[in-house]
Amino acid sequence: MEYRWRVLAAVAFGTYMATMDFSIVNVALPTLAREFDRSPDTVVWAALVSSLVVTGLTLTAGRAGDLYGRKRVYIVGWAIFTIGMALASIAQTFEQLVAMRFIQSVGVALAIANGNAIVSEAFPPEQRGQALGTTGAVVGAGLMSGPILGGLILEAFSWHAIFALRVPIGIVALLLAWLVIRPSAPAAAVSGRRMDVPGALALFITLSAFLVAVNRGQAWGWTSAPILGLGAAGVVAFVAFLRVEARTPSPVVALSLFRIRAYSVGVSSLALNFAGQSAVTFLLPFYLQEVKGYSTGRVGLIVATVPLMMLLLSPLSGRISDRHRVTHQATLGIALVSLGLLSLATITAETSALGIVARLAIVGIGTSIFMSPNSATIMNSVPPDRLGTASASVATARNIGNAVGLALASAVLVAVATASAGYRPERIADLPEAAIVAGVRAAFLVAGFAAAAAIVASLFRGERRAPLASSPVALRDPLEKSAP
Repeated sequence: MEYRWRVLAAVAFGTYMATMDFSIVNVALPTLAREFDRSPDTVVWAALVSSLVVTGLTLTAGRAGDLYGRKRVYIVGWAIFTIGMALASIAQTFEQLVAMRFIQSVGVALAIANGNAIVSEAFPPEQRGQALGTTGAVVGAGLMSGPILGGLILEAFSWHAIFALRVPIGIVALLLAWLVIRPSAPAAAVSGRRMDVPGALALFITLSAFLVAVNRGQAWGWTSAPILGLGAAGVVAFVAFLRVEARTPSPVVALSLFRIRAYSVGVSSLALNFAGQSAVTFLLPFYLQEVKGYSTGRVGLIVATVPLMMLLLSPLSGRISDRHRVTHQATLGIALVSLGLLSLATITAETSALGIVARLAIVGIGTSIFMSPNSATIMNSVPPDRLGTASASVATARNIGNAVGLALASAVLVAVATASAGYRPERIADLPEAAIVAGVRAAFLVAGFAAAAAIVASLFRGERRAPLASSPVALRDPLEKSAP
């Protein structure tokens, strides 16, 4: 097997593990609430801490890969992840579990930030669409299998097993990376550049403050002192981040990257796509369980339609992108995502399971068409010494889009459902079915328009048909003028 395919297999295995980690813990939240006798508002931190750390550290981790070697940072990430998972499996208190999840998430950030960069480095530009399409398929497999495997594990064992049983798999991912991936030449060894610690700290505070504010705004109150304080802290940290990045010789995120149209459009389109698409995993369980009365197992199978489409179609989408350079392929994909979300805004209490699956299939097909060419556009738009930053940008845009989309869907669902019912209960489940349906429909409508905004952004990416022999982008960009 050629080297590039061995690398793809090794990174895909790790990507599957990392993606599954996000979804498998969410399934265990009700169990954790019972085991530790904590409220849902508290136990959500077992999942939220992962989003917080991964979003806050991914760009810094990508830059660390650029500077010190992507294989080195990737392997360190898997070592930390596996150690954190082992420690989480023996946690005795909820506070210990959250602390171990923090450690585990640091490892995830280091690994996923450099995965796409390692794959992109192994493949020529004209084959990156297919390679990144394959990793997109693996993401779909991880998202799909996490809830299913988590449910099966929790039925047979205690919650500790969702961590303990994955420790050997983490060791396998670590060994595969160590044996298969060739070291990349770290930029620091050539140019003497070092990590921008003040910029990394400012970036982490910025993203963390905004993420917590957006995620907990509905629960704590959008005008409450903690949320307003987090917003203010985020703004101050962001201003400090911009000032630091403009002056440092080796920034975490080179601001000149955003003058590259393919990069800025690709990242913004990705964030908008997930801002809309994240509504599916949040809204449908409420509708399917509280309105349709479906079991959690049946709900999981229905919601798995989207990642199943990604698993089946993403590699094909990437191959088409590489071979035919279809103009606005990514735009077509995001248009289908928007159409699927808007079609979900038409569901009623009588909509059949098949009707819901058909609507979700449109979202999944659109995501498959969109992700491969969009990711390839981002990765091909930057110089080789910024592949880690570009790879991390994909993960960060996805996480930010998810966080904003979940907060938006939650706010619209609660506002419309309670207004329809005429009162505000402690739980959404206590509302009449008609009110829940009204809230879900309104939230999907907003999600559809959020995804539609990505259509407008994607139209400006400047895609064009190009011969395979030529690189789709020039690697010379404003960074060459600003880099030391």
